[in-house]
Amino acid sequence: MANDVPASIRIIRGANRTLGRVAPSLASRISRRIFATPRKFAPRDWELPFEAMATRQRLTSGLSVLRAGNGPAVALIHGWEGRATQFAALAPALLAGGFSVVAIDAPGHGHSRGKQSDPYRFAEALIEVSTQIIPLYAAVGHSMGGGSIALALSSGLSVSRAALIASPSSLLDVLHRFSAEMHLPPKATDHFVRDARRRIEARGYRTDDIEGALRSVDVPALVVHAVDDKEVPFAHAERIAGFWPGAALLPVERVGHRRILRDPITIGAVAEFLLAGAETAR
Repeated sequence: MANDVPASIRIIRGANRTLGRVAPSLASRISRRIFATPRKFAPRDWELPFEAMATRQRLTSGLSVLRAGNGPAVALIHGWEGRATQFAALAPALLAGGFSVVAIDAPGHGHSRGKQSDPYRFAEALIEVSTQIIPLYAAVGHSMGGGSIALALSSGLSVSRAALIASPSSLLDVLHRFSAEMHLPPKATDHFVRDARRRIEARGYRTDDIEGALRSVDVPALVVHAVDDKEVPFAHAERIAGFWPGAALLPVERVGHRRILRDPITIGAVAEFLLAGAETAR
């Protein structure tokens, strides 16, 4: 979640210290609703040129995407509480390389409909784009968007290359980190995690997490991560690269979790990686 903490969350954190002990199931339900309800933030000034130069399209499901360019299609999917325009620095580099881009506002984010979301809805959005808009050559994801690429690939998404930027390796770790941020005591945390797993299984997904999904993925991948990332520690990138057969790991310096999307080294590496695959296929 974003670093700025609303007063309502601070109040719930305080209440959870008591409520989580005497009514762990109730505390879990309250936290689950907060966890599944992303806040929406307006685009920064540097993002606006992408919105202006691309064409916005809405699918029948309510999903909203930004499209630009011609050539092999690259899906771009942001992280939690992000938006499609956060790829304003990367998109021009891909367009210059001869690709087209489809930048997705994930369900409950940006211009897409819905109030609640989760990584599996992100994955479903990728599959929806690939089946209803255009077959995808590649997918690039930031943070939770990167994790959703792994989930989508294990659920039938077909791409030739994938790039994960500042992505977590474990959804269970995300759940436990959120529980800690919400100051949930151990019993309430157990309720929260068990409930999340039940909901995942009820929708037909496996619960062996991103790392488990990667064992069945053989798509060439580039994993880019800042060593100073405080939101998703660099160890996550090392685990992803270790579990993903054939994945290459690129550490970058002093760009944190979000500035990495505007980092010239990251942008150049992702564009070069995708272009190399396209040239090999010709």
